[in-house]
Order: sequence, then C-alpha cells, then structure tokens
Amino acid sequence: MENQEAIKAFLEKYKDLFWHFDKTKLELLSVDVVVEYILNYGDEHAVKELFQVYGLKETASVFFKNTFTGRRINYLPEVKNYFTLYFNRHAPRNLK
Repeated sequence: MENQEAIKAFLEKYKDLFWHFDKTKLELLSVDVVVEYILNYGDEHAVKELFQVYGLKETASVFFKNTFTGRRINYLPEVKNYFTLYFNRHAPRNLK
C-alpha cells in the first residue's frame, strides 16, 4: 500500500510545512498528521503529490475519519469545507 521510500522523499521535500516537528524524525509522523498538514498548509503541488504517495481514496479516508468522528480537529474551516466537497465528488465514501 504505502511506499516507504516515496513517503520519506515526500516528507523531506515538504519538511518546512512541519515546522514544529523534529525534522530528523518526520518519517515517524502518523498519516493523520501528514494529511492534515499538507491539506492545511501545502500548495496545489504538495496536495497532488500527497494523492500520488498515499492515494486519493486513502487520503480521503483519513480526512473523513479525522473530521467527522467528533475528535478534535485542526483543519482550517475553509480547508475542511473545500476538501469535504472535493472528496465527496472524487472519492466518495461507502455509505454502508
């Protein structure tokens, strides 16, 4: 599923977005944190690469899990709105 080398290269490329984490331990960040930071603070190139590295469906799954489960979320309101609309259109959840 996840290519560790691609993830490591991705995190290295966008390490400045994770400003308050130890830059030598970025590969230890959870996918939840990576998705949150890239969607909140990354540009369109970072988001596109996020989808390539983790996959659109996996990214959408992480986003929906973290935004609609009642847990504390840190998505900016406009980011949450935009990606809710985006993922509902391009990576709809199973409605079982």
